[in-house]
Amino acid sequence: MFEQIDQEMRKRHVQAIIVFGETTLADPNLTYVAGGTLARGGVYVKRVGQKPILVTSNLDIGTARKSGRVERIETFTQWGLEKLTARFGRTEALPRLLDEILRKKRIKGRVVLCGRNDLASGTYLIDRLRRLGVRVSGESSPTILEAARETKDRKEIEEIRSVGKKTVRVVTAISDTLKSMKRKRGHLAIGKRRATVGAVKALILSNLAAEGLTAPEGTIFAVGPSSADPHNSGIRTDEIKEGKLIVFDIFPQAESGYWFDLTRTFIVGRASLKDRRLYEAVHEAQTECLDFMRAGTTGEAAMSKACDVIERRGYRTIRDIYQRKATNISSGFIHSLGHGVGLTIGERPYLSFLSKEPLKSGQIVTVEPGIYLPRYGGARIEDTVLITSKGIDNLTSVDKEFELT
Repeated sequence: MFEQIDQEMRKRHVQAIIVFGETTLADPNLTYVAGGTLARGGVYVKRVGQKPILVTSNLDIGTARKSGRVERIETFTQWGLEKLTARFGRTEALPRLLDEILRKKRIKGRVVLCGRNDLASGTYLIDRLRRLGVRVSGESSPTILEAARETKDRKEIEEIRSVGKKTVRVVTAISDTLKSMKRKRGHLAIGKRRATVGAVKALILSNLAAEGLTAPEGTIFAVGPSSADPHNSGIRTDEIKEGKLIVFDIFPQAESGYWFDLTRTFIVGRASLKDRRLYEAVHEAQTECLDFMRAGTTGEAAMSKACDVIERRGYRTIRDIYQRKATNISSGFIHSLGHGVGLTIGERPYLSFLSKEPLKSGQIVTVEPGIYLPRYGGARIEDTVLITSKGIDNLTSVDKEFELT
């Protein structure tokens, strides 16, 4: 949570953090500390134990004040950026500005730079700050802000819950549309044309827009054999047919910067015995994990629980690799159980065999076991859930309906 930043800084002997970027777009750390989006970006400076300062463009000053997260908000003009640029040039102006802010705040100890920026310009900035006498140092993961962002406060939880409700409405609308499509000789139709992945994706985008959501990283709608690849987004020309496995994985982002993640697997019409066995194994694995997980459970233990179920059902799992029974597996449960969701779509904590730390109340994670059969198809069910001391609060209130009839 945001209140952890001072605690993390003291633990790491950091006197100040600087978070900067030309925009908050694709910069979760700057979005986090600013409390919202800033089209022209900004510079956030916090000394340990003291209130921060946010310096931003004249254009964004009103937006920055609305978030309420930072009390002291000033503009680049107030700090003389234009004068520094005229005197030293654009490249040299930023390190001079940061040095000026650090001097005014009497920061002389260890400073950490945060934010997503171009590596080349970032390296140059660090070099110039060090020449100006600033003690800049790096961090290993989890960084101060990664550690703080791991657990969500009430406002963040409610925002993600809201994004989840909107996402559920989109998924429900698409499944209802598939149920109502005309069927002829196993083919589905949208109007007078055969339904394709591309046509369904257009409907998905339209529904997302109506909910005020976007899909910056696309959407997965994979049919038949393409669903056997967990991250195959789907072949646009593939036709939607009765009796074919469909993996629908949707991960939209709201204007606030927060994401959601939801996957359903279904078949239009009746499923074969093989498909039903596949789906039931995934469903049982997810159900047992959801019942098992709570604060104090490790990601490793949750992952092991999913593998227990799937192996008992007769499928291979990635555990074979960790137990050195195989160097690679292409069939079965071939990925980790889940990941954190917040200002990115894949962040700490992770649910895998490498996740030894106990889960904490306030963390939001996906639980998404899947089984994949190359050249045939796959099944994955994913819910986004909130970890609590008593179990999980499932933020994904949509049916797990397999056969759409």
